[in-house]
Amino acid sequence: MSEFSLPEFLVICGSVLLIALLLTEMVDWSQLFLSANNHRPSGDHILPFGYASHNGPHTWKKTYPHSGGSNQSPINITSRSAIVVQLSEPLKWSGYRTQPVFMTMANDGNSVSVCGFWPRGIQPCIQGGSLCSAYDCHSMVFHWGPSDNEGSEHTIDYVRYPMEMQMVHLRRGVNENRTNIMDTRESILIISYFFEITNVDNPYLDHVITNLWRVTNPGTRVYIPPFPLEWIFPPFEKNYYSYSGSLTQPPCSEVVIWIIQPETIAVSSSQVAQFRKICSTDGPMRLNSRPVQKLNDRDVYFHD
Repeated sequence: MSEFSLPEFLVICGSVLLIALLLTEMVDWSQLFLSANNHRPSGDHILPFGYASHNGPHTWKKTYPHSGGSNQSPINITSRSAIVVQLSEPLKWSGYRTQPVFMTMANDGNSVSVCGFWPRGIQPCIQGGSLCSAYDCHSMVFHWGPSDNEGSEHTIDYVRYPMEMQMVHLRRGVNENRTNIMDTRESILIISYFFEITNVDNPYLDHVITNLWRVTNPGTRVYIPPFPLEWIFPPFEKNYYSYSGSLTQPPCSEVVIWIIQPETIAVSSSQVAQFRKICSTDGPMRLNSRPVQKLNDRDVYFHD
């Protein structure tokens, strides 16, 4: 083995130290994130749930009391009933063009999630518009159904889409103070995008689609080549719906601000079919969408 000169040795040591520091920053930040599995704080014990007849959404109330609340999600959005609000400022997106240092894809047995990791201080963030706080991006979670005619959790005028992508964000102050996210009102922001079937593949989804086979089995988590989040979804400044609701998976805590983007993202039938090959403990995950919940006395807003 050849020996290193002193300058070379110092450069190597400095590089190793820099990488270690960077990873420390990311790991420390990631401890404040919700787990990519089930949108819950790391360490919380969540009993098994699913979408089959013996453990599906109709059974959740027995184990998760919050799922029987009056502000549950998803909902149907009736466009003509939405309260139109003129925005004084647009939504402001920052960091979504920045490629993360590394990225993971996970199958928790109930959904597929993709999570990026950035050094402290440069993680993607959204604020402005109808939001009163800044929210840091955590992960993207996918929901689908057994056919191209259903799969989205939310609906607009009772129209259901084949797939819905939910971009989970955490309120910045909640993260920094390490408070209990599940007990803090509006601690989570979820931005939903619908997918609509087209005749050709969407090449921007290749970063996700080509890695799905690696997380076929429940409980699998892998590293995937990182990519800027903006490659998957287009940021927008206005013309969106919002309402107050809950997580759509247990514990179904009512701590979420939902933003629903009515403009769809293209996806081919063959691309959606790849998600149906993902397995839960009950076998192939043909469906992982919670049924629409009652709106009750809530208002839905359209921000123009």
